[in-house]
Amino acid sequence: MCYNQIIGKKSVLWGEIMKKACKTILFFAALAAAVMLITSVSCGSDRKEKGKVPKAIISGTEKAVSQKYGIKAKVTQAEANYKWEGFDFIIPHKKYTGTYSLTLKADDAEINALVGANGSVKDDYQHTEIEESLQAYFGKMIPSPIRVKSSIGLLEEKVDCTDMEGFIREHNPPVSIYLVNAYLNSGCYDGIKSYARSSKSVFTLYSCRSNADRDTLIDGRRTMPRGDASSTETSLGSDYAMYVREVWQCRYSHVDDTRTEEYNELKTGSHGDLWYVIPEEAEVTVTDSEARYFKESEHESHKLITPAYNVDCVTNFTVFYPVDKAEDVQPEGTQVYKCSGNQADIIGDYFVYRIHTKQWYADNMYYKDKDKGFFGIYIDNYF
Repeated sequence: MCYNQIIGKKSVLWGEIMKKACKTILFFAALAAAVMLITSVSCGSDRKEKGKVPKAIISGTEKAVSQKYGIKAKVTQAEANYKWEGFDFIIPHKKYTGTYSLTLKADDAEINALVGANGSVKDDYQHTEIEESLQAYFGKMIPSPIRVKSSIGLLEEKVDCTDMEGFIREHNPPVSIYLVNAYLNSGCYDGIKSYARSSKSVFTLYSCRSNADRDTLIDGRRTMPRGDASSTETSLGSDYAMYVREVWQCRYSHVDDTRTEEYNELKTGSHGDLWYVIPEEAEVTVTDSEARYFKESEHESHKLITPAYNVDCVTNFTVFYPVDKAEDVQPEGTQVYKCSGNQADIIGDYFVYRIHTKQWYADNMYYKDKDKGFFGIYIDNYF
């Protein structure tokens, strides 16, 4: 047999093999697509069915809230709750939790409610009444006008607001008490401190710089902590240093039945429009930077919406930049404000960011050349 015939037969054989391989690949591709379609349809119908809140849940919640408080409450919004579970095959999947979140209206009050998997109904209808009662209760212990805020969870039972001592003992709510121009280390506050030390709640006393600062801190704009801005530990009260002069806290640990007290007198400094907290026994150095962009990679850069600064300190600290100085950018929930590659909170009238030090990066093995205390805020809507 000649060489060309051998090559020809081999070519034909190879061609047949390739055809069979292609058919096999196409078969499995079609099978995978069918599985994806079936999974997608089944998951979609499953979610749609579970996402639809049953009428019994809506009517039952209205009845429970109305009877609990003697009001007429009407559900205005309801949804089933899901939690991220990962991927089902290659399709993003959220698992139904068996709970429902509802919003109700009663006269001028808006009520948030949660129906548990066991059918229990919890709500926040009494939150305002409870805070007012806490304010009256602690107002008898403290010799100056105060405002009290508390992180009260959703409640299943109606609270007797004439018995705040019993409420605190049963629920252990975190309590924040805001005073104005108070010297927290003076004997005037021994009574409330003694009470805090005997409680199993977290008590925090804030001495605000003025009535306006106190009201701005409580009622002004306050975003939830975002990204790495909340991962850096700084001194007690640093986030509020533009509004608070002193802070005292007594924290109870349910794990080992111990209490921890902490006090901090907040000191601030400034460089141009940038303000910062001066940590105890540490100096902060701030200089102007020529940077106009923050670069995350060779192919991506972001224009700063504030001037850039070089900042340096031996320990982590907090910086503040006025929102109204950021080139008329209006803070919105859909926008992310970043400082040197990390995200910023917005508290009152300021962008607030906790600065990592070189030593922090070194200790946590995150240090790179770009992480050199550079400060500047930019917008990135992608995240």
